[in-house]
Amino acid sequence: MAHEGHEHGPNCNHDHEHEDFEIEVVELEDENGEKEEFAILEELDFESRHFCILAPLSEVQAQSEGEEVDLSIEIFEVKDEMFSPLEDEDMATRLMKHLDDQAAKLAEEEDKD
Repeated sequence: MAHEGHEHGPNCNHDHEHEDFEIEVVELEDENGEKEEFAILEELDFESRHFCILAPLSEVQAQSEGEEVDLSIEIFEVKDEMFSPLEDEDMATRLMKHLDDQAAKLAEEEDKD
């Protein structure tokens, strides 16, 4: 699946109070041929591989409208525009730790300002 540019979503840890933004959406098909739309929450390169952190679009939209929603986060590896679910639990743990570390660094930098 092709996608161009990353538009930050409601959980990207940036201040969007005064910004207009769009959520980047991809439509994926499951093993049963059912299609579902996902919002790209984050896109990054990690350990020489490219990943997207996704959540169902319906959940992201509900959350952006003020509803209390626990997002169902999914990690996909992207190769040649193909999205494959990340099934390596160790890699997923390292990736999420990396994202947590990056978020902590950003928060620390913002506190200094």
